[in-house]
Amino acid sequence: MTRRGDGIGLEVTTSVVRGVRLDQDEPRRVVAAGEASISRFDDEAAVLDALVRVHGQLGDPSRSHPSTTRASWFPVGSTMQRLDATGRTGPELNAMRHDLAERAGITSTMLIEVEARRWMLVLRWDHVAANRLERLLERAGFADASVEPAPVAFGRVVGMTTPVARRDASNGHSWAAVYDAGVPIAATTVPQASREYPGMAIAVGATALHRLDDVLGAAELADLVDEIAAAAIASTGKTGELDLQLVLASDPYPPFPPHDLRAPQRQAVALGAAAGAAGLAGRLRPVDVLAPTGSPSAADIRRPWAVERVVELPPRVRARRRPWWRRFGPLAQSWSRKPGRSPNTATAWRSGTRSRR
Repeated sequence: MTRRGDGIGLEVTTSVVRGVRLDQDEPRRVVAAGEASISRFDDEAAVLDALVRVHGQLGDPSRSHPSTTRASWFPVGSTMQRLDATGRTGPELNAMRHDLAERAGITSTMLIEVEARRWMLVLRWDHVAANRLERLLERAGFADASVEPAPVAFGRVVGMTTPVARRDASNGHSWAAVYDAGVPIAATTVPQASREYPGMAIAVGATALHRLDDVLGAAELADLVDEIAAAAIASTGKTGELDLQLVLASDPYPPFPPHDLRAPQRQAVALGAAAGAAGLAGRLRPVDVLAPTGSPSAADIRRPWAVERVVELPPRVRARRRPWWRRFGPLAQSWSRKPGRSPNTATAWRSGTRSRR
């Protein structure tokens, strides 16, 4: 079983894998970082080779308690949108899921609770590829590996004042997301154009977010999120190399230079995944994958994982166990008060120090 604070986070794209490992004794500090390229993502051997190389760079010295691994994944064509599910019962949530599957072709959902509100994130993504990636992670040696959408992972390290972010992860792999208190309102992959990678742009001047309240088609949602993100980032200006101001478990993340493997531009998403794996910003909760009843592959689909914020509770103090002779209640008390016995007789019998007559 893993310990709180142990965590490995990965960012997986079609051409590169990046990862960080948090210190087991000081969970807010990155103790190792790694990066490896993928020659062909459609070749399982090539992906496995990249994962094995990153696993070797990160290491994991704890053999008895290996670090939990969380991999962020958001392939091209994916979209995410938030729906209000506060107060919904289990049957009502299932009805929402089936309606989304039939009406919009959305086969994955995720529940996230923030304070008194509950949100359902609806995902259009390749969950078959997510399941394949999860199996490869386990084969590469990553313990307790799970897969989650990259915008959710990044939301753990953006703080509470970042409404828009755009990630340029690798060649031809970019996405944009709109946030509310660290929870994605909507996210989609966007054209990379001529932007440099790896890069991360953050803006705070997003407007017209009410246009994201309805369930939109994939193309319509992608155009809207791209428009909102581009306008906000253009009005804010270029984000400096050292100005991302990421937050890891309420502590600022150090501004490592761009050439460092620990640089925020490189590891921003992997850092959020590591925070989730370490239990610093949530706990595991299954993403519900819907498959047609009677489908031959339905039983083989493994569920990816998602995040739900947890309440910080003080450690439970274990009550001191009463001595065995006090558990008999009045029987033990009456025995110790029999005529001819001193008040210390029962204690002497219990301790085995009273001499036998």
